[in-house]
This record gives sequence, C-alpha cells and structure tokens, in this order.
Amino acid sequence: MKAKSACFLAVLAFLAAEPNKPSIVLFAPTDGGAPRDLTGIEAAGSGVFHVRACAEERRSPLTHAVSRVDLVRRDEGDARRAGGDFGQAFIATLDTIEAESVTTITDEPAVTVARWQMHEFELHGRYHVDNPFRDAALVGEFTSPSGRKITTEGFYDGGDTWRLRFTPDEEGQWRYLLRGEGVELLTRGSLNCIAPKSHGFIRIHTDNQYAFAYADGTPFFPMGDTCYGLYSDSPITPALRTQYLKTRRAQRFNFVRLGVIHSPTHGQTDPNFWPWGGTPGKPDLDRFNPQFFRGLDAVLTEMQALGMNAELIVLNYYLRPFTDMKAWTPQRQRQWLRYVTARYAAFPNLFLWTIANEYETHPDGRYRLDVPDDPDWAKATARFIKQHDPYRHLVTTHPVVSASTRGRSPNDPFDSPWRIGEFFGKDDAMDVLSQQTGQSGEGVAWDQQLQCWRGDAPDLVASLCADRRYQRPVFNTESGYEYLRGHPTEKKQVHHTDKVRHSAWRIVCGGGYFAAGFHGTIGHSDSWNRIDAPNHYSFVIKDEGAAEQLGFLYDFFTSLPFWRMQPLEGVTPETSVALAEPGQVYVIYLPDGGEVTIDLSATSGSLALEWFNPRSGNATPGQSTPGGGKRTFKPPFDGDAVLFMSKRLS
Repeated sequence: MKAKSACFLAVLAFLAAEPNKPSIVLFAPTDGGAPRDLTGIEAAGSGVFHVRACAEERRSPLTHAVSRVDLVRRDEGDARRAGGDFGQAFIATLDTIEAESVTTITDEPAVTVARWQMHEFELHGRYHVDNPFRDAALVGEFTSPSGRKITTEGFYDGGDTWRLRFTPDEEGQWRYLLRGEGVELLTRGSLNCIAPKSHGFIRIHTDNQYAFAYADGTPFFPMGDTCYGLYSDSPITPALRTQYLKTRRAQRFNFVRLGVIHSPTHGQTDPNFWPWGGTPGKPDLDRFNPQFFRGLDAVLTEMQALGMNAELIVLNYYLRPFTDMKAWTPQRQRQWLRYVTARYAAFPNLFLWTIANEYETHPDGRYRLDVPDDPDWAKATARFIKQHDPYRHLVTTHPVVSASTRGRSPNDPFDSPWRIGEFFGKDDAMDVLSQQTGQSGEGVAWDQQLQCWRGDAPDLVASLCADRRYQRPVFNTESGYEYLRGHPTEKKQVHHTDKVRHSAWRIVCGGGYFAAGFHGTIGHSDSWNRIDAPNHYSFVIKDEGAAEQLGFLYDFFTSLPFWRMQPLEGVTPETSVALAEPGQVYVIYLPDGGEVTIDLSATSGSLALEWFNPRSGNATPGQSTPGGGKRTFKPPFDGDAVLFMSKRLS
C-alpha cells in the first residue's frame, strides 16, 4: 500500500448529506515524475465516470479493474461501501500498471450492416474482477461517417463471452473501438452501413407531437395487445408463443406489452425463468443469469421477424425481489436497468420502455401512491434509462391512480376527469403519457349472466383531452380486457366486446392511441393461479370478437392521413367523438348510433360520405354533402356507427 501511495494519492469524497447528490472522486499524482500516471477522468453519463490509465511506454487504454463507479447514492453507508469497492479497484489498477499488463489492441475485419439493422459483436476475454456483471464493462465508441460519436455499453453473457449490440443510423463507413474495463478486451474496426431494409426506430412524428413515425418518416399507427408474461408465463410454450404472435399480427396488432418478468415458481426448476444468480429460494441479486436473458433475446428476435414491436416493462413491483426493500437496493436497481438497457436498446423493434406496470406499487408492492416520492422515482428512473440508451427510445410509465386523486389508492375518489399529466407532463422525463381509465364509472354495470362489465365510461375522452394539454402522445394502455366465456374473471376485471370496441374508437377519435388485452392471452397465469385459487388460468388464443373488430379500426385509420388529424369539437350529441383534418377529412364515431350534427363551416365545396360499420368492417356509401355550415346525419343501420367524409372520395 505504501508503494502505491508513493505513486498516487487517491482522495474519495462522498457527499451524502442530501439524497441523489453525486459523489466526487479526485486523483492527484504525488511524485511529480512517475513513469506511469493516471490520465484523467472521463464523464460517461449521469453519475458515472470511466477512469482511464495509460502506461507511458505504450499509451494504450487500461482495460483492467473496476473503472466505473455509480456516484448517485441514497445514503452515507451506500457511499462508503462504494468508496471501499472503488479503492480496491483502484489498487488493482495500479497493480496492473506496475505489471505492465496492457491489453493488445485487435484489428477486426470490416462488417456490412444495413441502416437500422442490429449488429452483434461477440468478444472473448478474461476478466479481473470478482463480479463481471457488476464490476466490469464493455464500452463501444462508434464514429459515424459525418463524425458524430455514439457511446454504448455491451454486456457480460457468461463464461468469457461479452456482447455489444449496435444499430447504425447513418449510411457510410463507421469506425469503432470496443474496450473492456475490468476485462481484457480491446478491439477496433470499421462498419459499412448500407441502404436500409426497414423503417428504423419509432419516434414522435416531426409534424405532429401527438403522433408517431418511424425514423425514415413513415407514419406509425400503434395498436397494441397485452401479454405480460409472453416469455416467462409457464403455460406459454414456444409453439403457443409463435401462434399468438402470428395471430395478433394477422389481426393488425403491431406491438405487445410484455415485461422482463420472471416466474418464481417456474424458476425453481428451470433456470430459463430466473434472471438472477442462485435460485428464487437463495438468490444472488448481484449477478444475472444469462440463460434467462438469452430466452428473452429469442422472443424479441422472433417478434422482429414477424413485424411485431415491443413495449418492454422493465420493473415488476408485483413480485419479489422487487418488492423486498432490504434486498432490492437502489444500487441493484441501477445495475438491473443498465444490464437490460445494454442488452435490448439496440433492437429496432423496441417501441417503448415502460418503467413499471402500475408504478404506484413501488417500492413494496402495495397499491399506495406516495406523493411526491413515487412520481419523482418514476421520473428519475426514466432519466436514468435515457442516459444509458444511445438510441433514445421513447419512455413512459403505466399508472393506476389519477394525479387528481383525493387519496392514495386506486379506489379513492378523484377529481374528474382521470388524468396523469400533472405528474409526468411538465418536464421531459416521460415522452409518452400512459393512462389506465375507462373501466368504470356511471353507466358501467356488471352483467351477471355474461360475467363481464358493460357500458361506456363517461370520462374516457375527457381524460385524453386533459393529458393532451401537455403536448405529447397519450396512450390508454388499459381501458379494459375483453372477457372470455367460461373462464374466470380476474376478480371482475373483464369487459364485454362492445365495451372494448367502443373504448378503442372513442380513444382514437379523441386523439389518443390504445393497447388492448384479451383474457385468454394476458399472460399472467402463474400469478393469478396463486392469488385467485381455486380458479384456474391458462393461455388460450381465443377471444369473443374484439380482436377482429379492432383490426377493422386499424385498416380504417391507416387508409387515412391519421397523423395529420386532430380532435374536433362542436359535434353533437356529446357522446359522439370526432377526429378531423378540417376541410379535408372527418371521422365521427357514434357509440350509440342515432343522429349527429357537425359544423362543416371550414369546408368549401362538397364532401363524399360513407357510413362504416365498426362491427363488420363494411362501408355503405351515402350522398355527398355540401360544406359551409352545420349538417345533420343519421346512419342507415342500428348500433354504433362511424361517419366518414372526405374530399378524397368526392
């Protein structure tokens, strides 16, 4: 130790007086002429520093020991432990320098990759730390043809294997350097990015802040389904998973809400379904199980091949260890998020990062909203993910309690309409505002014979309007799962086909988007078989008709310039909902049928008219109508109806 201090003095100061303040790490050479010295501290994201050292003789980056320290600490004890870990790593770094053991750089042959296509680098090297998941890193530094630099992290995949996934977004020749920290990896090469074979990542539309588009500008109309345990739920075999994905794609669904979810029961006997070291009974939460993640890799890869995108829910506060506040420390949460982000951020079919499903269950699994702690935690977590995702995927969180609540639980009263914007609409942490509303309210009643909810929640559209004030896309990702005859009801949480269809049309015409759900394919049988015994839950690719009807909705809107359309006010009765590009295209949904009156003062000339049946997908032509004033119309059939008027048809 004295010999080391003769060369270097390491001063570690940790400011723990206030939560989340970064610690400061200072280094100073003391002998004035050391033959080997520390070159500096390089910032690499919030609260993280990569420390590089050079041997004077060779000037190669040092790739040994732990050279990254997460500096955001929750308490003084956490900070002191991190200081001790860093001190040991620092001494190991000096030992390596003295031994002149510097990794030799390897030049790799050039690779060719299409724009927006993921390429995986596989490297093999010996690590010099106790826990490579926590204490070592693989970092990729990529320089685009235009000179733009992107830094991304790889991940440890067991044995001596490390992987780094990269998706180029610019055509031409890229240069890269892949370097290990705590592991003997150092390689460089070039990547030739050719013309794209896909549309790229999904972004917010540049011409409409409420809509989405692919990176190449192609508009994207998201229509999602929910299958939380698509990978891990024990009844879902690989064959069933493939059948499910193919079925939903044929029904026009283009993304699935799924979680990085483990099965504590399944994981006892099959390591494919336990993501950490050890077992559910004796877990090692500081290490990960690559076998689990390889299985999830395969699911996302299959989804991409079938044209299906993913909303990936990264934290699960329904299950241990997430709900164990002693075991699931902030440090372990950050380690988990870094690993998940490094492993999946490069997938082009990753649509959304979702912090948690019903984030209010943080930190102990109880349905209790703590203000401001829970919203602040969700926003801080969103920022952490963004800092480690070089591809800037959109981030959201799934709520259950309104920001206007008068209490803390989902059952407490709230000031209508239900909304979330006061929590997540005032800064840039959340790119998308997610809602869970429309399941209950005046006019919604339980059908004892069919065992499902019927009727339309009155404030569903008002909730969308309230959150659109914050000028970002609004998603209703849980307005009610469709029931399935003869199956249990998830303790009265299933809804009639008509209600599901009505909600979807009202959401879209109200200026939002939705994700549906079907009782047979929700994918949380392991949980519900435990909490709703003796009822039995399974995985059944069957529904009562809503899936096909939502496909009609998708085909209808994707034939229109939906990305230019906005909600239209002034339509009566108030139960009707309208979306329009004024003067050009009008869509009015009548959930109860009957007459509708609309002001066409912004329209010159005439509009062609069609009546669309949302149950059958059939269209009935009507007579053209002149613009210039208020007009009243009535559908030629009973039940809910869609009035469609357009210049393009005339």
